[in-house]
Amino acid sequence: MSDHDWEAQTEHGPRGAAVPREVIETLPELNDYCLQVLAEQARAGCTHAAAAKIGQGWLALDAPARRRAANHPFLLFDAGLSDPRRWRNLDRAQVQDAPPGTYQALFTVSQAIAATERVLVFAWSLARRHAVQARLALGMHPLCLEWITAHSVLAAHQLGRRQWMWLRPRWLNSPEFWDELLRGAAEGGAAHLRARVQGIRLLAAETAAAMRQGGEDEAD
Repeated sequence: MSDHDWEAQTEHGPRGAAVPREVIETLPELNDYCLQVLAEQARAGCTHAAAAKIGQGWLALDAPARRRAANHPFLLFDAGLSDPRRWRNLDRAQVQDAPPGTYQALFTVSQAIAATERVLVFAWSLARRHAVQARLALGMHPLCLEWITAHSVLAAHQLGRRQWMWLRPRWLNSPEFWDELLRGAAEGGAAHLRARVQGIRLLAAETAAAMRQGGEDEAD
């Protein structure tokens, strides 16, 4: 079975939901761009060992394998979308010209700014058209969804420029996932599908937990 056949059978995201064409077409491009930025950071020097390993592993792949590494119905990177702490009182923090919390930046290369802008602008677009898929494919927390849908695309773009330090690969504390993803990208076929399914499971579990937490926050 070809890689194309595997892709045709797996155009579904977490919980088996059909993935909108917008996600299928855009997420691989966004994943690929972020992986390129991570690889550039690995070249420049990265103090986070797991992130450096991912970037170096991606650099070792050939062009078709790099395309497979990016071709998943979920975002391989996060820009604060899953973290409710970054969205509570965010507007007040902006008015005061201070960040809503202190976060250590993983990236130092300038391309991280553009990557964060692209992630947040895509999150804005998807949240307004497909709110459920924004939660499933991007791991978007309800508080993030609320902020994104209440603001303009310009606000999302400006936030990405200010808070580029939020960008980081998902699941850095699960290096076995990234090992499987890079191995699956190199081998293609069933190995690529297994990495995809594992990523869907991880993101689905995180999304379910975020939604439960969101309900608890509303109850409080």
